[in-house]
Amino acid sequence: MKNPDEIEIIRIFQHRFGQKSSFVPEDLEILAMANRNFVVKSDMLVQSTDVPIGMKWYQAARKSMVSCVSDFACKGIKPRYATISLAIPQGFTRKMISDLADGFARASKEFDVKIVGGDVNQGKEIVIDVSMFGVGASKIIPRGGAKNGDAIITSGPFGYSSSGWKIIFGNLKAEPKFVKKCKKSVFLPTPRLEFGLRAARYFSSSMDSSDGLSITLNDMSRLSKKRFVITKIPTENDVEVFATKQRMSLANLVFCGGEEYEIVATVPAKKMRAVKRLAKRLGVPLFEIGHVANGKNVCLRDGKRETPLKRCGWVHLRS
Repeated sequence: MKNPDEIEIIRIFQHRFGQKSSFVPEDLEILAMANRNFVVKSDMLVQSTDVPIGMKWYQAARKSMVSCVSDFACKGIKPRYATISLAIPQGFTRKMISDLADGFARASKEFDVKIVGGDVNQGKEIVIDVSMFGVGASKIIPRGGAKNGDAIITSGPFGYSSSGWKIIFGNLKAEPKFVKKCKKSVFLPTPRLEFGLRAARYFSSSMDSSDGLSITLNDMSRLSKKRFVITKIPTENDVEVFATKQRMSLANLVFCGGEEYEIVATVPAKKMRAVKRLAKRLGVPLFEIGHVANGKNVCLRDGKRETPLKRCGWVHLRS
């Protein structure tokens, strides 16, 4: 019997916690305490799996904060506080610690999130665990709220991060400008916090895309019990050129990557004009990539031809 992956491990824990557990698969969790609804998110960065060659320590620290901010962004809730727990290996210098502190400080200022505490321990490699907190309404926008006729949108293009990881680890060659753009996507990802805070009121469902666009779309389709029809691949021309030159599948680069930290959402047709106006005002490169219909699963439509979009992306202990 094979060892469990990330998804199966979560299911085992959910089962053990019992039927009364409120531990549900969402980007954020709501906790009702003292007549207030608190919103919480925890995420972990591990050196061997999340810190690629060439990433500076301040960038790793910032990235650990980005992963939580992105989950708040897709639900339209402002993150306010964070705690940070660190595992530090022996031999980590004062300069390295200072660089980590600089990254946390930059992210704190950039996203207006106050760091209020945490813990430090010893480990064999850098591990950063961030817990982030906010205050929200009685419910959040679900992953599974899509309705027939809704438009499917992404808050930006896909393929740069996936290409960047392949360039870094595969030593692939590309135009210097493209390489720089891809590495920036990997080293300095930017969640769409301001857009999410302003646009979420128009969403019927939403999810962060950091595990991969295909995983995101398939999860939203399954939880909504609807068919997601994708009619446009959300990418840019330079990604298409890179895929062609490297003889790679453009669909794999776009849908099976991960760590883009974009918002994927469904929007009722009558609200799309408002979302487009908002995206234009904020300089967000919005992509309308398809629509929601009766049925199940996700498909890519090219003219009259439809191809199933299988679930692919990043799953810990499997990928």
